[in-house]
Amino acid sequence: MRYLTSFSRLWPALGLSLALLPGCYSRSDMKTEAGTATGTPTAVPPAEVPAAVSPNTATPTEAANSTQPLQAVNVFLEVSGSMEGFMPKTGASGENTKFQQHVAQFLSEVNRTATVRQKAFYRIKEKPYEDSYQGISSTVRSGIQQPAKSTDIPSVLDTLMSNYYQPGTVSVLISDFIYSPKNAGAIPYIKTDITDALSRSGSHPELGVSVYGYTSDFRGTYYPALKAAGKKTNCCDTEIPYYIWVLGPADAVRRFDAALLEQQPAKQAHFGVTYLRPHYSLLNKFQNKGSWYYGDAGASKQTADAYRVVAVSEASAQQPVEFVVGIDLSRLPGQYRDVAYLKQNLKLQGVDTDATLLDVMAATDQTKASSGPESKFTHFAKVRLTRQPKAARPLVLRLQDQRPAWVAQWTTKNDATPASKTFALSSLLDGLAPSQEGGARQIFELPLTLQPGE
Repeated sequence: MRYLTSFSRLWPALGLSLALLPGCYSRSDMKTEAGTATGTPTAVPPAEVPAAVSPNTATPTEAANSTQPLQAVNVFLEVSGSMEGFMPKTGASGENTKFQQHVAQFLSEVNRTATVRQKAFYRIKEKPYEDSYQGISSTVRSGIQQPAKSTDIPSVLDTLMSNYYQPGTVSVLISDFIYSPKNAGAIPYIKTDITDALSRSGSHPELGVSVYGYTSDFRGTYYPALKAAGKKTNCCDTEIPYYIWVLGPADAVRRFDAALLEQQPAKQAHFGVTYLRPHYSLLNKFQNKGSWYYGDAGASKQTADAYRVVAVSEASAQQPVEFVVGIDLSRLPGQYRDVAYLKQNLKLQGVDTDATLLDVMAATDQTKASSGPESKFTHFAKVRLTRQPKAARPLVLRLQDQRPAWVAQWTTKNDATPASKTFALSSLLDGLAPSQEGGARQIFELPLTLQPGE
């Protein structure tokens, strides 16, 4: 999937906007720090705002389909020896691990959800073995009865893609994802092995994968990926990572994630999953400065549910214009709602303007309780400019998909000593990236227009 990433791609949209714009603009709804002016506006209606919109923008059909249940979910629980410490056999004290508490609850939610029509459960050894919800739940609670010696991750992924990849269907794999090839010489090729495993059954350009990372106390034998390092027993004084991977068509993955995995904290990374464009609007009474007003047609009647046109009457270094865009990210995964992530990866691009992104903020108790339009948004992007536009110009807020910092923090090249890290995790996730064409993926694009005011 290719996205418009070069700055020059904005010029065709600019030509469209110039053809649509009238010759003058009203001061209607002009908001300054001093007060409000009145008048009758004439400008571009919201639907005609020039935009460089990426293919991940939702269509009405996509929005409608998202309300229908998914066809099926297939849940796979790895039961190799390295997983025993997460699921120790119940002792006299009745203690259990975080893994047991979390996964037992997750399996129950999957079994009960109305989001998916059909549910199937499997134990993963060298291949999947069909089980039942009761059987898998009992294994999680009471321990693995006959653990497999080893589970080969590329082979498992190949099997999932070859036998279980279907429209409207997701596969959920619960594992510690320790890549332990028989031949240590294969380690440099982990990325390639994962990529090949996902594509061996054929090309799936619509494939989406979500990775959720957790840690749990671990009571059992610890097996390092590198067999030469030996094994540790009576582990551990530290928590060990485990993961839930969700694989399937991107739309199905997105809907499953939202229904069953976004309610609890987890580390996240998403690959190839597309999202509906979030609702957004200019806010003319929220932290704004300078001489500007809504340029949208009909703005004075307050009939529009989103404002996208900034009409700038005056701007200079001494009298800058600042405006805030409210964005509702409630339908996006937690990774893309994190303020630190947004501050680093939300970008502002424009043509013939000095507009810069000043800050990104999350909603507060005050904004949520407000009677103003800011109460509808989860996040706010503040923009500043000091030059009045000479003509209508496109301005776009883009969120790029970048590898979250936790992946590097949880990755180790030597797992001989138990730690809250996973051997070669970065390389495993690198194997998911080749499906992304054209550089960094755009999670969303929010087009605006700058235009001169009176």
